Amino acid sequence: MPQIKKAILKFNIEDDLSLRYGHKLRGFFANRFEDVLFHNHKENGNYRYAYPLIQYKIIEGKPSVIALEEGAELVIKNFLDIDKLKLVDKEYTQPERRLEVVDENLDVSPKDEGLKFKYKLLSPWLGLNQKNHRKYLKLVRDSSEGKQLEFLKRILIGNILTFAKGVDWWIEEEIIVVPQLKAIDVQFKNQKMLGFVGEFDSNLCLADYIGLGKSTARGFGTIEKISNEQRTIDD
Repeated sequence: MPQIKKAILKFNIEDDLSLRYGHKLRGFFANRFEDVLFHNHKENGNYRYAYPLIQYKIIEGKPSVIALEEGAELVIKNFLDIDKLKLVDKEYTQPERRLEVVDENLDVSPKDEGLKFKYKLLSPWLGLNQKNHRKYLKLVRDSSEGKQLEFLKRILIGNILTFAKGVDWWIEEEIIVVPQLKAIDVQFKNQKMLGFVGEFDSNLCLADYIGLGKSTARGFGTIEKISNEQRTIDD
């Protein structure tokens, strides 16, 4: 069973912030720290096209940084240097911080044990790139629910594999995902995009608060394990 190091840095501030502040939190850290993992921009101007190991989120209204592996080491090394938090239109001096470091287990349950793990999306999942967005609108959106979910399932599995590759987890077993998702409009960079909210079942044990899909570094596609009693989408 592989393990990854995960650091969770939470700021306990007096305000409850909206999800759009994930982007502003990323901007603060990108301006403060030079290492490429904080912002994914290389010195030569190129972009680091890999799963982001430091992600900026608003969880329960509070600014949070989720960092994995080498990213976790960087956050652990630098978090004491953060004596203020400036989020464009909001500034907090000496914000209360809490850093939690855990070794997170990743696992695949055997097929005969069923789908043991259930996840909810804490923020909209941006799963569609330009190509599959066109396909979704043209061929999938108005089709049967089964066809829609099959289409989204394949994309979600691809997103999970991107995460796994980013943390050197090589999954040889079959990945099973059963999504229960609803499409919503999402404002991103002043543009309206198609996102999805809801839940999914899987045979994979994934790390809480990681992001799946596009713009995970800005807080989109954040997942959390849930129990049967917490499920909200009707069958």
